[in-house]
Amino acid sequence: MPSLDRLTLRHRRWLISYENAATEEAVAAFEDKAGPILTRLRKMERKLSEGQPLTERQITQARRDRARLQKLMREARDDVRDTLQQRLQRAAETELRVSTRNISGALPEGLTGRAPGVDLQTLILNPTAGRSWASRIDAGMMPTFQSIDSALLAAINRGASMDRAARLVSDALTASERQKFHLKRLVRTEIQRVSNEAAQATYSQNRDVIRAVRYLATLDSRVCEVCRPFHREVFPLDESGNHEGPTIPQHPNCRCFYAPVTRSLSEILEARE
Repeated sequence: MPSLDRLTLRHRRWLISYENAATEEAVAAFEDKAGPILTRLRKMERKLSEGQPLTERQITQARRDRARLQKLMREARDDVRDTLQQRLQRAAETELRVSTRNISGALPEGLTGRAPGVDLQTLILNPTAGRSWASRIDAGMMPTFQSIDSALLAAINRGASMDRAARLVSDALTASERQKFHLKRLVRTEIQRVSNEAAQATYSQNRDVIRAVRYLATLDSRVCEVCRPFHREVFPLDESGNHEGPTIPQHPNCRCFYAPVTRSLSEILEARE
């Protein structure tokens, strides 16, 4: 039978390229709304850092930006949410299809893997560490936009010191870069989560074929000491199709996964009779 490890690894290589594209799309959704304001803040930062006061035009624009900031915040949040929802949907659907197909490819002729009956929306919205990805997007964006608002307010306030205005503008730009970092981490982690949950649902559905799962860490420069000790450890499936291995992802940006371990040919044939 073909190696399920090899088939699973091939799909995981695709998943990494998929998550890379998803992170860029999520950041682009954020920058599409916040980008013009951030560009103007960078120009303000350069001017203020040189000890030059803002022009009347810049102050007027800052007033306009501040007046529409809340609307932009909602739009940015909604666009990022929609982007991630669509990306997670495709990741889950692809995982269910590929995992079932890979199991079928490892079975004797005439036998096929069973696709699990999974409620995709429930799977996609499952919380990580007690919090949904939607709430984490909201929690991350709020301080970013508050920081931008403070910078714009300082730009508008003619009585504010130049040093203070420069610091607040710099803080806002730093917060926006931090927001993009957090978005990338969130997208990567959630795509890995839904893919692993979809794969586990498929293994559970085919437990007459799959006897265990093997933990595979992505062994590159990014692998951490939390994940490394579990590499290639095997965890048997119980009667319900569950196992006692650690929940993946174990941490943000975790790229570990479980590969299925098949039963012997005689066991499979006996179970499928």
